[in-house]
Amino acid sequence: MKVWLYYRLSRDEDVELNSLTNQRNILVEFANTNHHEIVGESFDDNVSGMHFNREGINKIYEQVEQDAIEAIIVKDMSRLGRHKTQTALFIDYLREHDVRVLSVTENLDTSNEDDDLIIGFKGLFNDMYARDISKKVRAGMVQKQKKGFVMIPPLGYFKDKNTNQVLVVEEHARIVRRIFDMYLEGYGFSAIARIFNEEGIKSPAYYQKQLLGKNLGCNKPKIGFKYLWDNTGVKRILENEFYIGTVTCHKTYNNKITHIRKDIPKEEQFVHENFVTPIISKEKFELVQKLIAQKKSGNVRASAGNPCHRYTGLLECGDCGSTFVAIKRQWRNKPLRIEYACNAYHRYGKENCTAHRINETELDDLVYKEILNIREQAKRIYHSIDSDVQKWMKKKSTVNGKIESLKTELEQRKSDQKEILLERIRDKEHAEVYNEMLASCEEDIKRIKQELSDIINYNDTIKKRKSEMKETVDLIEEIIQEGQISNANLRQLVDKIIIYEDAEGLRLQINLNASFTEHMTIFDENGKSRADYQVINNNYPSPMRRRMIKG
Repeated sequence: MKVWLYYRLSRDEDVELNSLTNQRNILVEFANTNHHEIVGESFDDNVSGMHFNREGINKIYEQVEQDAIEAIIVKDMSRLGRHKTQTALFIDYLREHDVRVLSVTENLDTSNEDDDLIIGFKGLFNDMYARDISKKVRAGMVQKQKKGFVMIPPLGYFKDKNTNQVLVVEEHARIVRRIFDMYLEGYGFSAIARIFNEEGIKSPAYYQKQLLGKNLGCNKPKIGFKYLWDNTGVKRILENEFYIGTVTCHKTYNNKITHIRKDIPKEEQFVHENFVTPIISKEKFELVQKLIAQKKSGNVRASAGNPCHRYTGLLECGDCGSTFVAIKRQWRNKPLRIEYACNAYHRYGKENCTAHRINETELDDLVYKEILNIREQAKRIYHSIDSDVQKWMKKKSTVNGKIESLKTELEQRKSDQKEILLERIRDKEHAEVYNEMLASCEEDIKRIKQELSDIINYNDTIKKRKSEMKETVDLIEEIIQEGQISNANLRQLVDKIIIYEDAEGLRLQINLNASFTEHMTIFDENGKSRADYQVINNNYPSPMRRRMIKG
Protein backbone atom coordinates (compact mmCIF):
# COMPACT_ATOMS: atom_id res chain seq x y z
CA MET A 1 0.00 0.00 0.00
CA LYS A 2 0.94 3.65 -0.33
CA VAL A 3 1.48 4.65 3.27
CA TRP A 4 2.12 7.85 5.21
CA LEU A 5 4.19 7.85 8.39
CA TYR A 6 3.04 9.97 11.31
CA TYR A 7 4.78 10.37 14.66
CA ARG A 8 4.27 12.75 17.59
CA LEU A 9 5.98 13.68 20.83
CA SER A 10 4.32 15.69 23.61
CA ARG A 11 5.98 17.69 26.39
CA ASP A 12 5.17 15.36 29.29
CA GLU A 13 6.37 12.07 27.77
CA ASP A 14 9.50 9.98 28.11
CA VAL A 15 11.80 11.47 25.48
CA GLU A 16 14.07 8.41 25.30
CA LEU A 17 11.21 5.93 24.91
CA ASN A 18 9.06 7.98 22.53
CA SER A 19 11.67 10.14 20.79
CA LEU A 20 10.75 11.19 17.27
CA THR A 21 13.78 9.37 15.88
CA ASN A 22 12.86 6.18 17.71
CA GLN A 23 9.26 6.36 16.51
CA ARG A 24 10.30 6.97 12.91
CA ASN A 25 12.68 4.00 12.92
CA ILE A 26 9.86 1.74 14.14
CA LEU A 27 7.49 2.98 11.40
CA VAL A 28 10.07 2.67 8.59
CA GLU A 29 11.00 -0.85 9.65
CA PHE A 30 7.32 -1.87 9.77
CA ALA A 31 6.64 -0.41 6.31
CA ASN A 32 9.68 -2.10 4.75
CA THR A 33 8.95 -5.45 6.38
CA ASN A 34 5.40 -5.42 4.96
CA HIS A 35 6.57 -4.10 1.55
CA HIS A 36 4.57 -0.87 1.78
CA GLU A 37 5.52 2.17 -0.29
CA ILE A 38 6.31 5.20 1.88
CA VAL A 39 4.98 8.24 0.01
CA GLY A 40 5.66 10.76 2.76
CA GLU A 41 5.71 11.52 6.45
CA SER A 42 4.85 14.22 8.99
CA PHE A 43 5.32 14.75 12.70
CA ASP A 44 4.45 17.07 15.59
CA ASP A 45 7.03 17.86 18.25
CA ASN A 46 6.06 19.03 21.73
CA VAL A 47 2.36 19.09 20.82
CA SER A 48 -0.55 17.72 22.85
CA GLY A 49 -2.66 14.95 21.37
CA MET A 50 -5.82 16.43 22.91
CA HIS A 51 -6.51 18.56 19.85
CA PHE A 52 -6.19 18.04 16.08
CA ASN A 53 -5.10 21.53 15.08
CA ARG A 54 -1.59 20.24 14.34
CA GLU A 55 0.73 20.85 11.42
CA GLY A 56 1.43 17.12 11.01
CA ILE A 57 -2.29 16.24 10.95
CA ASN A 58 -3.00 19.04 8.46
CA LYS A 59 -0.54 17.47 6.02
CA ILE A 60 -2.44 14.17 6.35
CA TYR A 61 -5.68 15.98 5.45
CA GLU A 62 -3.99 17.30 2.29
CA GLN A 63 -2.83 13.82 1.25
CA VAL A 64 -6.24 12.27 1.93
CA GLU A 65 -8.06 14.92 -0.12
CA GLN A 66 -5.67 14.23 -3.04
CA ASP A 67 -6.23 10.42 -2.76
CA ALA A 68 -2.46 10.07 -2.47
CA ILE A 69 -2.36 7.52 0.38
CA GLU A 70 -4.08 4.28 1.38
CA ALA A 71 -2.94 3.97 4.99
CA ILE A 72 -1.34 5.89 7.86
CA ILE A 73 1.19 4.12 10.07
CA VAL A 74 1.61 5.16 13.71
CA LYS A 75 3.59 3.65 16.59
CA ASP A 76 0.38 3.36 18.65
CA MET A 77 -3.10 4.94 18.60
CA SER A 78 -2.13 7.53 21.25
CA ARG A 79 0.33 9.06 18.73
CA LEU A 80 -2.59 9.83 16.43
CA GLY A 81 -4.54 11.53 19.24
CA ARG A 82 -5.63 11.22 22.88
CA HIS A 83 -9.00 12.98 22.79
CA LYS A 84 -11.45 10.09 22.48
CA THR A 85 -14.14 11.98 20.53
CA GLN A 86 -11.88 13.90 18.17
CA THR A 87 -9.74 10.81 17.48
CA ALA A 88 -12.85 8.75 16.69
CA LEU A 89 -14.13 11.47 14.34
CA PHE A 90 -10.77 11.63 12.57
CA ILE A 91 -10.72 7.84 12.10
CA ASP A 92 -14.29 8.01 10.68
CA TYR A 93 -13.15 10.74 8.28
CA LEU A 94 -10.29 8.49 7.08
CA ARG A 95 -12.66 5.53 6.65
CA GLU A 96 -14.93 7.64 4.44
CA HIS A 97 -11.91 8.14 2.15
CA ASP A 98 -10.83 4.45 2.35
CA VAL A 99 -7.71 5.27 4.36
CA ARG A 100 -6.68 2.88 7.12
CA VAL A 101 -4.71 3.53 10.31
CA LEU A 102 -2.16 0.88 11.24
CA SER A 103 -0.87 0.78 14.83
CA VAL A 104 2.50 -1.03 14.86
CA THR A 105 3.01 -1.90 18.53
CA GLU A 106 -0.69 -2.65 19.17
CA ASN A 107 -1.22 -4.62 15.93
CA LEU A 108 -4.44 -2.72 15.20
CA ASP A 109 -6.05 -1.88 11.85
CA THR A 110 -9.02 0.50 11.65
CA SER A 111 -10.29 -1.35 8.55
CA ASN A 112 -10.71 -4.51 10.63
CA GLU A 113 -14.14 -4.56 12.31
CA ASP A 114 -12.85 -6.99 14.94
CA ASP A 115 -10.45 -4.25 16.16
CA ASP A 116 -13.19 -1.61 16.62
CA LEU A 117 -13.92 -2.52 20.25
CA ILE A 118 -10.22 -2.49 21.21
CA ILE A 119 -9.69 0.81 19.37
CA GLY A 120 -12.63 2.26 21.33
CA PHE A 121 -11.16 1.11 24.65
CA LYS A 122 -7.72 2.41 23.68
CA GLY A 123 -9.24 5.79 22.88
CA LEU A 124 -10.95 5.91 26.28
CA PHE A 125 -7.76 5.02 28.19
CA ASN A 126 -5.65 7.47 26.18
CA ASP A 127 -8.17 10.24 26.96
CA MET A 128 -8.18 9.41 30.69
CA TYR A 129 -4.38 9.34 30.77
CA ALA A 130 -4.11 12.79 29.17
CA ARG A 131 -6.68 14.28 31.54
CA ASP A 132 -4.96 12.75 34.57
CA ILE A 133 -1.58 14.14 33.50
CA SER A 134 -3.17 17.55 32.89
CA LYS A 135 -4.66 17.54 36.38
CA LYS A 136 -1.32 16.64 37.99
CA VAL A 137 0.58 19.26 36.01
CA ARG A 138 -2.00 21.89 36.94
CA ALA A 139 -1.81 20.97 40.65
CA GLY A 140 1.99 21.22 40.55
CA MET A 141 1.83 24.59 38.82
CA VAL A 142 -0.63 25.96 41.41
CA GLN A 143 1.80 25.00 44.19
CA LYS A 144 4.58 26.90 42.42
CA GLN A 145 2.30 29.89 41.92
CA LYS A 146 1.44 30.00 45.64
CA LYS A 147 5.13 30.53 46.38
CA GLY A 148 5.63 32.93 43.48
CA PHE A 149 6.53 31.75 40.00
CA VAL A 150 7.66 33.66 36.93
CA MET A 151 7.66 31.72 33.67
CA ILE A 152 8.42 34.46 31.13
CA PRO A 153 9.00 37.97 32.52
CA PRO A 154 7.81 41.03 30.55
CA LEU A 155 9.94 43.51 28.62
CA GLY A 156 12.70 44.94 30.80
CA TYR A 157 13.45 41.69 32.64
CA PHE A 158 15.34 38.44 32.05
CA LYS A 159 14.98 35.16 33.94
CA ASP A 160 18.21 33.23 34.52
CA LYS A 161 17.30 29.57 34.03
CA ASN A 162 20.23 28.41 36.17
CA THR A 163 19.40 30.48 39.27
CA ASN A 164 15.70 31.30 38.53
CA GLN A 165 16.51 34.92 39.35
CA VAL A 166 14.58 37.64 37.54
CA LEU A 167 17.04 40.38 36.56
CA VAL A 168 16.51 43.87 35.15
CA VAL A 169 17.82 44.42 31.62
CA GLU A 170 18.64 48.12 31.77
CA GLU A 171 18.63 48.69 28.01
CA HIS A 172 15.08 47.33 27.75
CA ALA A 173 13.97 48.89 31.05
CA ARG A 174 14.65 52.34 29.56
CA ILE A 175 11.96 51.63 26.95
CA VAL A 176 9.47 50.82 29.71
CA ARG A 177 10.32 53.96 31.67
CA ARG A 178 9.96 56.07 28.55
CA ILE A 179 6.49 54.64 27.89
CA PHE A 180 5.35 55.63 31.40
CA ASP A 181 6.90 59.10 31.10
CA MET A 182 5.33 59.73 27.67
CA TYR A 183 1.91 58.70 28.95
CA LEU A 184 2.23 61.11 31.87
CA GLU A 185 3.16 63.84 29.38
CA GLY A 186 -0.20 63.36 27.68
CA TYR A 187 0.57 60.91 24.85
CA GLY A 188 -2.00 58.16 24.32
CA PHE A 189 -1.48 54.46 23.57
CA SER A 190 -1.64 54.87 19.79
CA ALA A 191 0.58 57.97 19.80
CA ILE A 192 3.31 56.18 21.77
CA ALA A 193 3.09 53.14 19.46
CA ARG A 194 3.32 55.34 16.36
CA ILE A 195 6.36 57.24 17.68
CA PHE A 196 8.17 54.01 18.60
CA ASN A 197 7.49 52.52 15.17
CA GLU A 198 8.77 55.67 13.48
CA GLU A 199 11.94 55.52 15.58
CA GLY A 200 12.46 51.84 14.78
CA ILE A 201 12.05 50.63 18.37
CA LYS A 202 10.97 46.97 18.27
CA SER A 203 8.01 45.49 20.17
CA PRO A 204 8.47 43.22 23.23
CA ALA A 205 8.27 40.06 21.08
CA TYR A 206 11.56 41.03 19.40
CA TYR A 207 13.41 41.27 22.72
CA GLN A 208 11.90 38.00 23.96
CA LYS A 209 13.29 36.32 20.86
CA GLN A 210 16.70 37.90 21.51
CA LEU A 211 16.89 36.87 25.17
CA LEU A 212 14.79 33.71 25.33
CA GLY A 213 14.72 32.45 21.75
CA LYS A 214 10.92 32.65 21.81
CA ASN A 215 9.51 32.82 18.27
CA LEU A 216 6.18 34.22 17.14
CA GLY A 217 3.42 31.71 16.41
CA CYS A 218 3.31 30.27 12.91
CA ASN A 219 -0.23 31.63 12.53
CA LYS A 220 0.93 35.25 12.81
CA PRO A 221 0.62 37.41 9.66
CA LYS A 222 3.77 38.55 7.86
CA ILE A 223 3.52 42.06 9.30
CA GLY A 224 3.83 40.56 12.80
CA PHE A 225 7.45 39.64 12.05
CA LYS A 226 8.27 43.34 11.70
CA TYR A 227 7.80 43.54 15.49
CA LEU A 228 5.71 46.70 15.42
CA TRP A 229 4.06 48.35 18.41
CA ASP A 230 0.30 48.77 18.68
CA ASN A 231 -1.94 50.46 21.26
CA THR A 232 -2.73 47.14 22.97
CA GLY A 233 0.96 46.42 23.56
CA VAL A 234 1.51 49.86 25.09
CA LYS A 235 -1.58 49.55 27.30
CA ARG A 236 -0.47 46.10 28.47
CA ILE A 237 2.86 47.51 29.69
CA LEU A 238 1.25 50.50 31.42
CA GLU A 239 -1.16 48.24 33.35
CA ASN A 240 1.34 45.52 34.31
CA GLU A 241 2.01 45.45 38.08
CA PHE A 242 5.18 43.47 37.42
CA TYR A 243 6.97 46.79 36.86
CA ILE A 244 6.45 47.81 40.51
CA GLY A 245 7.76 44.44 41.70
CA THR A 246 4.38 42.74 42.18
CA VAL A 247 3.94 39.28 40.69
CA THR A 248 0.34 38.03 40.43
CA CYS A 249 -0.03 34.32 39.69
CA HIS A 250 -3.05 32.17 38.88
CA LYS A 251 -4.87 34.97 37.00
CA THR A 252 -6.26 32.77 34.23
CA TYR A 253 -6.94 29.10 33.66
CA ASN A 254 -6.36 27.61 30.23
CA ASN A 255 -8.00 24.22 29.74
CA LYS A 256 -5.53 22.28 27.60
CA ILE A 257 -8.27 19.87 26.55
CA THR A 258 -11.03 22.28 25.51
CA HIS A 259 -8.59 25.20 24.95
CA ILE A 260 -10.97 27.56 26.76
CA ARG A 261 -9.30 30.35 28.76
CA LYS A 262 -11.11 31.60 31.84
CA ASP A 263 -10.34 34.50 34.16
CA ILE A 264 -9.88 33.55 37.80
CA PRO A 265 -11.54 35.80 40.44
CA LYS A 266 -9.14 38.21 42.16
CA GLU A 267 -9.72 36.69 45.58
CA GLU A 268 -8.37 33.34 44.27
CA GLN A 269 -5.23 34.83 42.70
CA PHE A 270 -1.82 34.71 44.38
CA VAL A 271 -0.29 38.18 44.77
CA HIS A 272 3.40 38.50 45.72
CA GLU A 273 4.49 42.07 46.40
CA ASN A 274 8.17 43.12 46.20
CA PHE A 275 8.91 39.83 44.45
CA VAL A 276 11.18 41.32 41.75
CA THR A 277 13.21 44.52 41.39
CA PRO A 278 10.82 47.33 40.35
CA ILE A 279 11.46 49.39 37.24
CA ILE A 280 8.69 51.92 37.95
CA SER A 281 7.91 53.56 41.30
CA LYS A 282 4.61 52.65 42.89
CA GLU A 283 3.53 56.32 42.96
CA LYS A 284 4.12 56.74 39.22
CA PHE A 285 2.34 53.45 38.44
CA GLU A 286 -0.73 54.39 40.49
CA LEU A 287 -0.83 57.81 38.85
CA VAL A 288 -0.78 56.20 35.39
CA GLN A 289 -3.66 53.86 36.34
CA LYS A 290 -5.62 56.88 37.53
CA LEU A 291 -4.97 58.75 34.29
CA ILE A 292 -6.04 55.73 32.23
CA ALA A 293 -9.33 55.61 34.15
CA GLN A 294 -9.77 59.39 33.79
CA LYS A 295 -9.19 59.34 30.05
CA LYS A 296 -11.61 56.46 29.62
CA SER A 297 -14.39 58.07 31.66
CA GLY A 298 -13.77 61.51 30.13
CA ASN A 299 -13.42 60.12 26.58
CA VAL A 300 -10.14 62.02 26.18
CA ARG A 301 -8.77 62.05 22.62
CA ALA A 302 -5.77 63.67 20.94
CA SER A 303 -4.76 64.23 17.33
CA ALA A 304 -2.59 61.52 15.77
CA GLY A 305 0.91 61.38 17.24
CA ASN A 306 0.36 64.31 19.60
CA PRO A 307 -0.27 64.56 23.34
CA CYS A 308 -3.72 65.63 24.51
CA HIS A 309 -4.22 69.24 25.63
CA ARG A 310 -3.52 69.95 29.29
CA TYR A 311 -7.11 70.28 30.45
CA THR A 312 -8.80 67.86 28.04
CA GLY A 313 -11.21 65.70 30.04
CA LEU A 314 -10.82 67.81 33.19
CA LEU A 315 -13.28 70.59 32.35
CA GLU A 316 -17.08 70.35 32.69
CA CYS A 317 -19.76 72.93 32.00
CA GLY A 318 -21.60 73.65 35.25
CA ASP A 319 -24.69 74.85 33.36
CA CYS A 320 -25.30 72.09 30.79
CA GLY A 321 -22.95 69.29 31.89
CA SER A 322 -21.02 69.12 28.60
CA THR A 323 -17.29 68.64 28.33
CA PHE A 324 -15.00 71.37 26.99
CA VAL A 325 -13.16 71.39 23.67
CA ALA A 326 -9.72 72.90 23.08
CA ILE A 327 -9.50 75.57 20.37
CA LYS A 328 -6.20 76.91 18.97
CA ARG A 329 -6.21 80.64 18.25
CA GLN A 330 -3.58 82.91 16.72
CA TRP A 331 -3.85 86.53 15.56
CA ARG A 332 -1.25 87.91 13.21
CA ASN A 333 2.18 87.84 14.86
CA LYS A 334 0.89 87.08 18.34
CA PRO A 335 1.88 83.72 19.89
CA LEU A 336 -0.45 80.73 19.58
CA ARG A 337 -2.86 80.36 22.48
CA ILE A 338 -5.26 77.63 23.51
CA GLU A 339 -8.77 78.32 24.71
CA TYR A 340 -11.39 75.95 26.08
CA ALA A 341 -15.10 76.33 25.35
CA CYS A 342 -18.28 74.46 26.25
CA ASN A 343 -18.82 71.70 23.68
CA ALA A 344 -22.60 72.26 23.62
CA TYR A 345 -22.02 75.89 22.61
CA HIS A 346 -19.28 74.93 20.16
CA ARG A 347 -21.35 72.26 18.38
CA TYR A 348 -24.98 73.36 18.78
CA GLY A 349 -24.81 77.15 19.07
CA LYS A 350 -25.64 79.85 21.61
CA GLU A 351 -29.30 78.73 21.79
CA ASN A 352 -28.21 75.76 23.90
CA CYS A 353 -25.45 77.17 26.13
CA THR A 354 -22.96 80.03 26.49
CA ALA A 355 -19.30 79.81 25.48
CA HIS A 356 -17.80 79.61 29.00
CA ARG A 357 -14.56 80.47 27.16
CA ILE A 358 -11.36 80.44 29.21
CA ASN A 359 -7.69 80.67 28.29
CA GLU A 360 -5.31 77.83 29.19
CA THR A 361 -2.83 80.24 30.78
CA GLU A 362 -5.60 81.64 33.00
CA LEU A 363 -6.46 78.12 34.12
CA ASP A 364 -2.80 77.43 34.87
CA ASP A 365 -2.61 80.58 36.96
CA LEU A 366 -5.75 79.75 38.97
CA VAL A 367 -4.72 76.15 39.69
CA TYR A 368 -1.20 77.24 40.62
CA LYS A 369 -2.55 79.84 43.07
CA GLU A 370 -4.85 77.20 44.58
CA ILE A 371 -1.90 74.89 45.23
CA LEU A 372 0.04 77.77 46.81
CA ASN A 373 -2.94 78.44 49.11
CA ILE A 374 -3.00 74.79 50.17
CA ARG A 375 0.74 74.83 50.80
CA GLU A 376 0.48 77.90 53.04
CA GLN A 377 -2.44 76.37 54.91
CA ALA A 378 -0.47 73.16 55.39
CA LYS A 379 2.51 75.02 56.76
CA ARG A 380 0.35 76.98 59.25
CA ILE A 381 -1.34 73.83 60.45
CA TYR A 382 1.92 71.93 60.71
CA HIS A 383 3.44 74.57 62.98
CA SER A 384 0.28 74.90 65.08
CA ILE A 385 -0.10 71.21 65.92
CA ASP A 386 2.08 71.37 69.05
CA SER A 387 -0.08 74.09 70.64
CA ASP A 388 -3.22 72.16 69.71
CA VAL A 389 -1.81 69.09 71.44
CA GLN A 390 -1.28 71.12 74.60
CA LYS A 391 -4.92 72.25 74.46
CA TRP A 392 -5.93 68.63 74.11
CA MET A 393 -3.89 67.54 77.11
CA LYS A 394 -5.55 70.22 79.31
CA LYS A 395 -9.03 68.95 78.57
CA LYS A 396 -8.14 65.26 78.24
CA SER A 397 -9.91 64.43 81.52
CA THR A 398 -13.21 65.78 80.21
CA VAL A 399 -13.08 63.44 77.22
CA ASN A 400 -13.85 60.37 79.33
CA GLY A 401 -17.52 61.33 79.14
CA LYS A 402 -17.32 61.38 75.37
CA ILE A 403 -15.65 57.96 75.33
CA GLU A 404 -18.43 56.48 77.49
CA SER A 405 -21.02 58.13 75.22
CA LEU A 406 -19.45 56.60 72.13
CA LYS A 407 -19.28 53.15 73.77
CA THR A 408 -22.98 53.38 74.65
CA GLU A 409 -23.81 54.43 71.09
CA LEU A 410 -21.73 51.53 69.73
CA GLU A 411 -23.56 48.95 71.85
CA GLN A 412 -26.90 50.42 70.78
CA ARG A 413 -26.06 50.15 67.08
CA LYS A 414 -24.87 46.57 67.55
CA SER A 415 -28.18 45.78 69.26
CA ASP A 416 -30.06 47.46 66.39
CA GLN A 417 -28.10 45.32 63.95
CA LYS A 418 -29.21 42.10 65.64
CA GLU A 419 -32.86 43.20 65.69
CA ILE A 420 -32.77 44.11 61.99
CA LEU A 421 -31.30 40.70 61.18
CA LEU A 422 -34.15 38.98 63.02
CA GLU A 423 -36.76 41.15 61.30
CA ARG A 424 -35.25 40.35 57.89
CA ILE A 425 -35.65 36.64 58.58
CA ARG A 426 -39.32 37.14 59.55
CA ASP A 427 -40.15 39.55 56.72
CA LYS A 428 -38.41 38.07 53.67
CA GLU A 429 -40.55 40.04 51.21
CA HIS A 430 -38.91 43.32 52.30
CA ALA A 431 -35.36 41.93 52.58
CA GLU A 432 -33.91 44.76 50.46
CA VAL A 433 -35.15 47.39 52.92
CA TYR A 434 -33.53 45.53 55.81
CA ASN A 435 -30.30 45.18 53.81
CA GLU A 436 -30.12 48.98 53.49
CA MET A 437 -30.74 49.35 57.22
CA LEU A 438 -27.98 46.83 57.95
CA ALA A 439 -25.57 48.69 55.69
CA SER A 440 -26.34 51.92 57.55
CA CYS A 441 -25.73 50.16 60.87
CA GLU A 442 -22.41 48.79 59.63
CA GLU A 443 -21.27 52.26 58.55
CA ASP A 444 -22.21 53.74 61.93
CA ILE A 445 -20.39 50.97 63.82
CA LYS A 446 -17.29 51.48 61.68
CA ARG A 447 -17.40 55.26 62.23
CA ILE A 448 -17.84 54.99 66.00
CA LYS A 449 -15.01 52.49 66.32
CA GLN A 450 -12.68 54.76 64.35
CA GLU A 451 -13.67 57.77 66.46
CA LEU A 452 -13.02 55.83 69.66
CA SER A 453 -9.66 54.66 68.33
CA ASP A 454 -8.66 58.22 67.40
CA ILE A 455 -9.51 59.53 70.89
CA ILE A 456 -7.93 56.67 72.85
CA ASN A 457 -4.79 56.61 70.68
CA TYR A 458 -4.60 60.36 70.27
CA ASN A 459 -0.84 60.66 70.71
CA ASP A 460 -0.07 58.08 68.02
CA THR A 461 -2.69 59.60 65.74
CA ILE A 462 -1.33 63.12 65.99
CA LYS A 463 2.25 61.96 65.36
CA LYS A 464 1.12 60.05 62.28
CA ARG A 465 -0.90 62.98 60.92
CA LYS A 466 1.95 65.40 61.57
CA SER A 467 4.28 63.14 59.61
CA GLU A 468 1.75 62.85 56.78
CA MET A 469 1.35 66.61 56.65
CA LYS A 470 5.11 67.12 56.45
CA GLU A 471 5.20 64.70 53.51
CA THR A 472 2.43 66.66 51.81
CA VAL A 473 4.22 69.98 52.26
CA ASP A 474 7.34 68.42 50.73
CA LEU A 475 5.27 66.96 47.89
CA ILE A 476 3.69 70.33 47.05
CA GLU A 477 7.11 72.00 47.19
CA GLU A 478 8.39 69.42 44.73
CA ILE A 479 5.41 69.93 42.39
CA ILE A 480 5.74 73.71 42.24
CA GLN A 481 9.53 74.03 42.46
CA GLU A 482 9.79 74.90 38.74
CA GLY A 483 7.21 77.66 39.04
CA GLN A 484 4.60 75.72 37.08
CA ILE A 485 2.65 72.46 37.25
CA SER A 486 3.56 69.74 34.76
CA ASN A 487 0.92 67.83 32.78
CA ALA A 488 1.46 64.74 34.93
CA ASN A 489 1.17 66.62 38.23
CA LEU A 490 -1.85 68.54 36.96
CA ARG A 491 -3.80 65.33 36.47
CA GLN A 492 -2.39 64.01 39.71
CA LEU A 493 -3.90 66.97 41.57
CA VAL A 494 -7.06 67.91 39.67
CA ASP A 495 -10.04 65.60 39.34
CA LYS A 496 -12.40 68.05 37.65
CA ILE A 497 -12.90 71.77 37.09
CA ILE A 498 -16.54 72.82 36.78
CA ILE A 499 -17.08 76.16 35.05
CA TYR A 500 -20.23 78.28 35.48
CA GLU A 501 -21.06 81.46 33.58
CA ASP A 502 -23.38 84.29 34.57
CA ALA A 503 -23.63 88.05 34.07
CA GLU A 504 -20.65 88.64 36.38
CA GLY A 505 -18.36 86.34 34.41
CA LEU A 506 -16.98 82.85 35.06
CA ARG A 507 -17.03 80.99 38.34
CA LEU A 508 -14.73 77.98 38.72
CA GLN A 509 -15.13 75.07 41.10
CA ILE A 510 -11.85 73.16 41.30
CA ASN A 511 -12.24 69.60 42.60
CA LEU A 512 -8.85 68.27 43.59
CA ASN A 513 -8.03 64.61 43.40
CA ALA A 514 -6.25 63.98 46.65
CA SER A 515 -7.60 64.03 50.19
CA PHE A 516 -5.47 67.05 51.07
CA THR A 517 -7.90 67.93 53.84
CA GLU A 518 -9.19 65.83 56.69
CA HIS A 519 -10.73 67.00 59.96
CA MET A 520 -9.23 65.85 63.21
CA THR A 521 -11.92 65.84 65.83
CA ILE A 522 -11.11 67.75 69.03
CA PHE A 523 -13.54 67.67 71.95
CA ASP A 524 -14.44 70.49 74.27
CA GLU A 525 -15.04 70.31 78.00
CA ASN A 526 -18.63 69.15 77.43
CA GLY A 527 -17.56 66.27 75.20
CA LYS A 528 -18.90 67.93 72.04
CA SER A 529 -16.77 67.71 68.92
CA ARG A 530 -15.46 70.67 66.98
CA ALA A 531 -13.05 71.01 64.04
CA ASP A 532 -10.00 72.74 65.50
CA TYR A 533 -7.97 72.50 62.31
CA GLN A 534 -7.67 70.64 59.05
CA VAL A 535 -5.00 68.03 58.51
CA ILE A 536 -3.50 67.86 55.05
CA ASN A 537 -1.96 64.66 53.71
CA ASN A 538 -1.09 62.98 50.44
CA ASN A 539 -3.50 60.06 50.45
CA TYR A 540 -4.40 60.32 46.77
CA PRO A 541 -7.20 57.78 46.27
CA SER A 542 -9.73 59.66 48.44
CA PRO A 543 -11.83 62.60 47.17
CA MET A 544 -10.60 66.07 48.07
CA ARG A 545 -12.42 69.14 49.29
CA ARG A 546 -13.87 71.70 46.87
CA ARG A 547 -12.65 75.29 46.73
CA MET A 548 -14.55 78.06 44.98
CA ILE A 549 -12.49 80.54 42.95
CA LYS A 550 -13.84 83.52 41.08
CA GLY A 551 -12.11 84.78 37.98
